[in-house]
Amino acid sequence: MVETYLPLWFGFFIVVFFGLIYTLITKWVADRERKRRSLTAEEFTTAGRNLGWGLINASIVASWTWAATIMMSSRTGYLYGISGPFWYAAGATIQILLFAILAMHLKKKAPYAHSWTEFIKARFDTKTHKLMVVFAIMTNIIVTTMIVLGGAIALHELTGMNLYLAAFLVPLAFTIYTYIGGLKGSIITDYLQAVGIYVVLIILAVAAYTKFGISNIYQGLQTIPADRQMLTMASISGLMFGIINTVGNFGTVFVDQTYWHRGIAASKKVVGKAFLTGGLCWFAIPFGIATALGVTGAALNVQVSAPDAIAPATAAVVLGDVGGMLFLFMLFMAILSTGDSALNAVATIAATDVYKEYLNPNADDKTILKFSRTVALVFGIFVGILAICLFKTGIGLGWVYMAMGIFVSSAVIPITLGILWNRTTTAGAFWGTFIGMLSGIASWMVTAKLLYGEISVSTLGELEPMLAGNLAVFSVSAAICIGHSLIAGRPIDFSTISRKILPFDSSAYTEISQPTKKVVAAGTESIILKYTDGFDETHEATIKRLTKAALVLSFVLLIAWPLPMYFSGYVFGEGFFKGWVLFTLVWLIAAGAFTIGRSIYDFVKGRLYFEE
Repeated sequence: MVETYLPLWFGFFIVVFFGLIYTLITKWVADRERKRRSLTAEEFTTAGRNLGWGLINASIVASWTWAATIMMSSRTGYLYGISGPFWYAAGATIQILLFAILAMHLKKKAPYAHSWTEFIKARFDTKTHKLMVVFAIMTNIIVTTMIVLGGAIALHELTGMNLYLAAFLVPLAFTIYTYIGGLKGSIITDYLQAVGIYVVLIILAVAAYTKFGISNIYQGLQTIPADRQMLTMASISGLMFGIINTVGNFGTVFVDQTYWHRGIAASKKVVGKAFLTGGLCWFAIPFGIATALGVTGAALNVQVSAPDAIAPATAAVVLGDVGGMLFLFMLFMAILSTGDSALNAVATIAATDVYKEYLNPNADDKTILKFSRTVALVFGIFVGILAICLFKTGIGLGWVYMAMGIFVSSAVIPITLGILWNRTTTAGAFWGTFIGMLSGIASWMVTAKLLYGEISVSTLGELEPMLAGNLAVFSVSAAICIGHSLIAGRPIDFSTISRKILPFDSSAYTEISQPTKKVVAAGTESIILKYTDGFDETHEATIKRLTKAALVLSFVLLIAWPLPMYFSGYVFGEGFFKGWVLFTLVWLIAAGAFTIGRSIYDFVKGRLYFEE
């Protein structure tokens, strides 16, 4: 029998309330947009390609804040001490920082792309395209399932709602309004969800440190057996998790259409810096809240049915029923923001790269829009059923989270090189992706068998097999892709790719040979179609500058900051621990202030949208 903190009715209320309120908000946004022009498939999947810095920054933060971000990051603090929140945050931030480079290059080389897989088709061949479509959809299945698993666990832990019923109800909360609003509706509601996430996280963190005192939390950590290494970055388990986390999250950013969507939706003037600030603002969320709820929960010896549930349990200990309610409020913000993004991602891939590419090449805009919406609806129901099946087999949130890289990260190097390196070969991209995944699965299973004597859900969920599988995926795919490209690669002209990628209703566009600054959305008028990228010297210089910034920041977060602390074996004293905790809180508050304030500034200055 699970000890609950909130009445069962509140769990049902939170699902119905947020599903309804965001449906109404999205419908209001859609109705306002419809007064300017009718919703087209182009608009549904690209949001006009002109959104400003504030909206894209907030949308990145909200979309990357999964239920797993809060639940799993707190779990690492509970299990590994202060190293867990850092490795979770750093290991999932550098991907967003480095993705800024890919987003800028996609904007430059394929200004009318709807999806990254569409670029792969133009860059390589049909066989590679079909393989990448499978990886893209598989990534969104994994991501969306984790959203549902995290939400169901929290509802079950806090309100006692049946786990299977919760898993079915959670996706319904974001499926309906995604069906209505498409990408722009998703991004605008992302801002509201980001505001809610930051406000609640700051309240819970401040309340935890005020109520129990940082000194008392430190004393509690000292009572935990030394072999758990709660007060040092020199935690072997924490480092192993950090490597698994880093590799796996490359897959769930670079192979996830969600983040390509944000790059596509952004104006070329802001796309790079929006990803850099989005990454740094997002870092504060797991870093701050996993320290406040996960590490604090361990220090207070909060009792939970499983480590995955430490965050809601600690929130309830900190503020009682109010804490539990605030946590569910915040968690549903995370669920909705990631869930609607994933549905939009799958709908776009299915419409662009399956339906229009292979099933109905002559489909008009209205037919594509109808198909996209139908896919979003069906996929939302599907992931609820899948989450129930996973619970039935004993597979939980932590298992799925650590295994995700084994299944999807072999595509990371081929995608990256395909966009950035003109010598990348089709064979290298295809076989690097395919064999990389098989090698990861094989290494995962063999390591489990050798170390634990059997292959089972339990042994496959251990750190060592997960680490072996994730490392094999990356190293094998990189070796094959880079090796074949060095041997057989011939330079291609990237400028030819933009001619292969057109808007859905390309008959409404007029071709010109030179770039132009005036481009309006598809409607009744003839529209100027740029075949050249239109990036002037200023934008080219911006790409170079932001690329350097992304590389430097990634080096600091992954190497310069943590590794000296790891190899020194330093154990936090009480004074250093206080400084560390306060630093996490300050970063969280600053990130929240920027994310909330930037869109308000853009609105006042008239920069929510750009005319390009």
